[in-house]
Amino acid sequence: MKIRNAALVACIAFAMTACATEETATKADPAKILDVAALKKVFKGGGDCKWTAGNTKGEDFYLTSTNASSGDADRMIGDNVVSGKWALKDNQLCLNFGKEECSTFEEIGKKKYKATFGGTTYEMGC
Repeated sequence: MKIRNAALVACIAFAMTACATEETATKADPAKILDVAALKKVFKGGGDCKWTAGNTKGEDFYLTSTNASSGDADRMIGDNVVSGKWALKDNQLCLNFGKEECSTFEEIGKKKYKATFGGTTYEMGC
């Protein structure tokens, strides 16, 4: 079981740190970047986000186990779950599933955002 979990963590870490390409390295519209107050509203009391990154789909669950702006996190990709941490730092969401990576959120629709972690662009519904 430990080998399976280690392989899953390695796979996710690779996906999150994949080299940026034309498809993944997009420039955010500064006018649509959430400020501190708007980001806190999205994650008030934790919550969850469904996301896609290329062909990979998953869902993150944010628990307010530390305070209203940070705590434990679970990432589900298919039937696999990886535990980590999350925190809001200024106007960025920081995730740590083996390595901390932070991103601003660009609003692309109602409750839909674009974030870039480790050079990979995520479309997130939160």
